[in-house]
Formats: sequence, structure tokens, C-alpha cells
Amino acid sequence: MKIGLIQEQTLKLKMTQELQQAITLLQYSSADLLSYVQELTMENPLIEVKETYSSRFRKQSAKSDKQSFIENTFKEKTSLRDHLRNQLIDFSLDKTERACLDLLIDALDANGYIKDDLADLAKVLNVQEELLESKLYFLQSLEPAGVGARSLQECILLQLRRLPVRNTLAETIISDHFRSFAEKSWKDLAKKINISISDIQEIQDEIKKLEPRPGLKYESDEEGYVTPDIIVKRANNKLQIIFNDELLPQLIVSEPLEPSNSVLDSETKDYYSKKLSQGKWLQRAIEQRKETMMNVMKVIAQKQREFFVHGKTVLKPLTLKDVADILEIHESTVSRTIKDKFVQTPQGLLSMKSFFSNKLDEDNGEISTASVKMKLQELIQSEDKKKPFSDQKIANELKTRYGITISRRTVTKYREQLNIPTSAIRRQY
Repeated sequence: MKIGLIQEQTLKLKMTQELQQAITLLQYSSADLLSYVQELTMENPLIEVKETYSSRFRKQSAKSDKQSFIENTFKEKTSLRDHLRNQLIDFSLDKTERACLDLLIDALDANGYIKDDLADLAKVLNVQEELLESKLYFLQSLEPAGVGARSLQECILLQLRRLPVRNTLAETIISDHFRSFAEKSWKDLAKKINISISDIQEIQDEIKKLEPRPGLKYESDEEGYVTPDIIVKRANNKLQIIFNDELLPQLIVSEPLEPSNSVLDSETKDYYSKKLSQGKWLQRAIEQRKETMMNVMKVIAQKQREFFVHGKTVLKPLTLKDVADILEIHESTVSRTIKDKFVQTPQGLLSMKSFFSNKLDEDNGEISTASVKMKLQELIQSEDKKKPFSDQKIANELKTRYGITISRRTVTKYREQLNIPTSAIRRQY
């Protein structure tokens, strides 16, 4: 075996600072984008925001000193995401680990649950699903107990395992017999594991002290009123897609004024040159953000045309990869584009993310999991509350009414993802 030097050419993509900033800008919500621009105007004297926009912003955000004092006095809550990220400060994490945790934290819903499929989330960062799952377990070790759960069962189990005095019987029942416990089939359960019904009652009393929605006690990240980024209208049987330009900060980038009878030194010239380049880059990046959002929305409108006419029950399967392939961009770009963006549609205000859903399976044709969940929800809403549908009955009804074939176990999974309790709990007497 010879040891020597070999010279070879390789092609690598270098992530410049401007490219990194442009990618970050793409995933900003309209409010985050405005905050970012406001920060830049403070440090860049060549960037201004047109008065028509900034005055409206000041009108919305300006408050009297007295009002601000009162709000600061009583506003003790922080958001769940901020609370979790503050805990990460104490840990030594590499870039990949931190990116995984940031992605998982952003994926949390208001209850503190993760409803997205880990396989889909892993594709966003182009990492192995096993790595993301290991980071999920790390997230679940943080406060509050139960955060990061993928179901009510997992949420309760996570909290039970964090009790100062572990109750192994309760953990076993929730882990292995959750369905029987939740549906109050206690006689069968007691016989099966050889305990008394009073033992089960004590466990239920203990579980009632736990928090089924650990995220609700934190301040919501979402505003009560959301202005759409894009508006989709139906006109003459055609879909019209309009970008809400009012949400974009209108920038003015001015050339530096050189004082009369003076010559700027090279250091000052270099400073102004960099600030001018930054301002022009920001203008291009904001325009590129708008163009990318519109391109993605056009593909969504094309693929989900039936939705805009008939509603959510006809939502078709659509993945990030589908859109990425059509636009010849990366899946992560699509993911960033739809993050925290909202669309006003004939069916109401929706997040861009809500148009994406996996295909159920090959046997059921072109039907999405989101559409099945909507139909499942409608069945439960219309059921006789004195005789609510069991999960098997729901599966049968989906087959009879809509020709959708799914197993009872899948019905249970979707029902839990929708935070709908079991038939025993839904029953009214």
C-alpha cells in the first residue's frame, strides 16, 4: 500500500452569510419580518421604512406608559417555546442537535403535543429519523412534564415517570392497558391484571392531578387576530391569488449624502458601501420571499382546487416533496415558506401548512389523511350522544358512507390526534 498526495477537484456549496440570512428571512412570519427590518433600520442609517407603513405599525403597537406598566405588571407568562429554549442554554449542543430541537419545539401545538410525523420532520433537516427521535426524548425530559408527547397516553405516561414517588402499577396500566382504562372497562381490566377496582379508582384519582395539556398554562405564541399573507378568491370559476402587500415593509434605501467641500475617508466610504449593499440585499430578499410564497401558493391552488370549491373534506394528498419537485427547489425551502404563513380562502382563514397531508394508502385512491380526519370528526359530531360510535363503528361508517377502508387502530390514532375522547367518555346519560 502506497502513501502519497493526491490532488482532486470537488464542488461544494458554500453557505454565505447573505444566503443564510435570506433563508432565515423566508421562514419569518410577517410580524417577525417587520421586527427584523425595524432592528436593521436602527443600525443602518441608509434604510428607511415608508411612513405609510411605519405610522400604521406605530399606531398598532404604541401604548400609554400607564397601559404598558399595567401589562408588564400582570403579564407573568412566557410562551412554551421560549420556556423550552431557555432550558437549552444549560446544555452543550452541536449545530445539528440544536437544529433538531428547534424544529421539534416549533412543531409543538398549543397543548404541547407533537402531531407531525417524525419522518416528515426529519426530511426538513435532511437527518435520520432515529436522530430526531432521540432529540424528541431529550425534549420530553424538559419542563413541563408531558411536553413533546405524541398522544394523551404518552403525555400521561411521561408525567407518571416524573413523579417523586413512582407508581409502577399506574405506569403499567397506562402503558399496556390504556384503552380499557380510558373506556372504563374496569371489571375486565381488574380481572386481567389481578387487582381490585378500588386500586384502579385510586390510580384514576392520581392521574386526574396530572396535566393532559401541558402547554396551555403558557402564553400563546399566536396572536388573537391574524392577518392573511395571501388571499385566494374565486372569480368566474377561476382562482385568483393575491399577495397582501400591506404586510410587507416598504423600504427606501438611500445613497449616502457626502457633505459639500469634504472628502470622505476610505474607512467611512467602506462603511457606507457595506450599509448600501445590505439595504439593497434586504430589498431583494424581501421580494424573493414574496415570489417564493406566491410560487408555492400557486402550486397549492392548482393541486387543491377542489378544496377551494367544496371544502376541507376533499383535501387531496400533498407533500412538501410534491411542491418541491414541481418548483425544482428543496423540501426545506417549502417547509420554511409555509411556516407561520396564513391564507384567506373561501373556506376561511387557514395556515399554509394545513394544505399539506399525506396520502392515506394505495387502496383508498387519492384521499388524504386530513380529509379522513375531517370526515371522522363529522361522524362524531353527528352521532347520538347517548350511543356514541365506537372506533370500530366509525371505521365501518367510513367504509359504508365514503368508501374509505381503514382499521379500528387507525381510527383510534386519528381520534387521539384530534384530541377526541373515547366513546365511553363521550357518552351522555
